[in-house]
Amino acid sequence: MTDDQRNFQTMALAVRQLLRDARPKWEPLYAKMLPDYVSLDTALGAVGAQVQGLASGGSTGYTEAKDLAEVAMLDAAMPVLRGVKALQLDAFDPELAPLAAHTRTTLDHLRGQAQVDALRELAKQAKSRAEALEEERVTDQQQQTFTDKIAAFELLLGAPRQASTAGSVRREASVASLGDARKALKRLDVRVPNLVDELPELVAQYRKARIIVDAGHGPDPKGK
Repeated sequence: MTDDQRNFQTMALAVRQLLRDARPKWEPLYAKMLPDYVSLDTALGAVGAQVQGLASGGSTGYTEAKDLAEVAMLDAAMPVLRGVKALQLDAFDPELAPLAAHTRTTLDHLRGQAQVDALRELAKQAKSRAEALEEERVTDQQQQTFTDKIAAFELLLGAPRQASTAGSVRREASVASLGDARKALKRLDVRVPNLVDELPELVAQYRKARIIVDAGHGPDPKGK
């Protein structure tokens, strides 16, 4: 949201609060103003929800979740990797050799899809040797947990693009909702002054609330 949009939102929220507080006074006098007030209230509610969604979908939360999932995946890999290394003591298996050469550190140094590919290959080879690994104290449950943790981490590899797309949609929706709020205010600008005889103080407060004070541009009585 730009500074101008934030300024407009601040002004519009102030207008909404003014009309909300004075509603028991103006609604019985001017029922035709109610739809415009409801439109403003609805539009600003939508903006608030979209902004909240953007805030909660930030990159910090994604990064923390991904880091935790990676640690959990590597933790689950260790019992399986130890079992594979033990199998090599009895008979050298060329298929297992590249995997058995890994340590926690070498796996940790891999990143993204390369890390997932290496761990998926470890899980695949371990599954085909489940009976032999059981003798090395690697249980079926440990193998299943390892597979599950890989899948959970892999899901997060595509999250940044998904989060960016969702954020773009929310920003576009927020701008559209601000546009709806502008339309509602333009209609209220015409109707609110009609209450000047009965509610002069409300009309004066409305006009005051409709002024945006932007340090870079000065007051804008039309809220643009």
